[in-house]
Amino acid sequence: MESPKCKRNDNRFNSLDELYNAIDVHLDIRIKINGSEWYIGSPQGPRIIASGDFNHQFKSDDPDEVLNFVIDGRRIRDQWREIEIIVM
Repeated sequence: MESPKCKRNDNRFNSLDELYNAIDVHLDIRIKINGSEWYIGSPQGPRIIASGDFNHQFKSDDPDEVLNFVIDGRRIRDQWREIEIIVM
């Protein structure tokens, strides 16, 4: 008999570290924050965050710069529990 495990909610991050690590290893991440879809990645060069017509290029490769990016008045790091993963 298998031991009980915490059930992962596949469309949410389990921790801020999980999001940090996904950014750090340069995964292409599509997420939904407050009903809006966002892309985080580095398709051909520096890391960007984009949604619709908006596109922001980060100055460094530091995942903390992404996590400190403000969406709807709050840093991404402060709303990681509410982020829905679309594709990662």
